[in-house]
Formats: sequence, structure tokens, C-alpha cells
Amino acid sequence: MNEHPLEILSDGLKLQGVLTTPESDSWPLVILSHGFLSHKDSSKYRQLARVFAQESVATVRFDFRGCGESDGLLAESSISGRWSDLQRVIDRSLELDGFDGRLGLLGSSLGGYLALLEASRSPQVRCVAVWSTPSHLHDLAERLPEVTPVEMSPKCYEDLLTVELLSRLENVQRVLIVHGEKDQQVPPEHGSRLYEVLDEPKALHILEKADHRFSAPESREEAIRLSLEWFKKYL
Repeated sequence: MNEHPLEILSDGLKLQGVLTTPESDSWPLVILSHGFLSHKDSSKYRQLARVFAQESVATVRFDFRGCGESDGLLAESSISGRWSDLQRVIDRSLELDGFDGRLGLLGSSLGGYLALLEASRSPQVRCVAVWSTPSHLHDLAERLPEVTPVEMSPKCYEDLLTVELLSRLENVQRVLIVHGEKDQQVPPEHGSRLYEVLDEPKALHILEKADHRFSAPESREEAIRLSLEWFKKYL
């Protein structure tokens, strides 16, 4: 396994990322998209990068604007801005030496929402896995003052209410949904609703006793196993 820092420019902001590659000259790639208040170096994304590399799949994990080591302010973050970040990361990833052209996305929570938005517009994305992902963001908009350490911009609130996902998914294929049965932040009904509107092939796994973050090691390991199998099948 090898790790290389990446710097990506998005709307004039420098995003910091990490490319993790297997011990081979050519590889498929999965871009990892973190949640609203998370970052690329959480234990979840480090574990994903390590396990995928062991199975000959490269990953890029990165910090959205205002998160982790990237430029920008969290208060000025929005769905539109983060979606632009993901697109710029994809553009940069397509240029990587060793990338064989097979691209997948894996996102958790809001990162999953963004991954599905991108899959709805980009033919370059072959398949997607989403964890604990909402079907809409109205609930987050209502709870935003409770869950964020800063006052978010009006644009953030506007996007949470208007950047709608479900209507874009009718023709999106090869999506795996993994959701925790005990997810209190994004109840599993969200995963079921996403599954209903997606096109085949698709799969939905509700993990017994798992929470929003898949905090228990066995829950996270199962989510990683299911995702890796999905990418090996459809990348």
C-alpha cells in the first residue's frame, strides 16, 4: 500500500486529499466522500483505504471545503459547493497515473447524498456505495443549529431545502445502500426510499443493531465487506 498527498483546486480553494494505491501499476479507483462534520482522516476512511488497497482497489479520500485540512469556512459550506468539490476531485483523479478508467464513489451520510447527486449526472461513475444516506435534507435543515458549532450561511439552508435528490435517481444504476437498523440521525426508512426509486441493479442492506456511524467494529467491517464486494462486481 502506498499513500500520496493530493491538492485539488475548487472554486479557488485548495482541497487536501490522499491517494492510497495497491502494490500494482494499474488499478480501479473509488473516491471516498465524507459526511457533514467529518473529515478524510477519520478512522472510517483510513480503514476503507487500507482494506481496499489490500484488495487491489485504490482510493482517494479528501476534505470538503471548510473541513479538515482544506481551505474555506464551514459556515460558508453548502451542498452546491461540496458538489463542486466532488466534481473537481473526480476531474483530478481521472488524470492520475495508474488509474485504469474504472471509477466508483463511496459516500457516508451527506457524502452519500453527494455521491448519488454526482452519479445522476456523470457517465464516468460506474457504480456507487452509500452508507447511512438521507433521501432528503429537510430534517437536517431543521436541526442545523443543534448539530453545527457555527452559524451556517443562508446558502447552506437554501441548498438543504432545494437541492433535491430523489427525482434525479430514476435511471441511476449499480447502487449499493447500507444502513443501520438503529440509525437515529438518518432512520433506515431513508435508505428504503432511495432503494425504491433507483434503477436495477441495486441492493439494500439494513445492518442489525448498527448506528449512523457504524461505530461497532463488526458493523463497520460488514459495511466495508459489502461495499468491496459491490465494487469488485460492478467496477
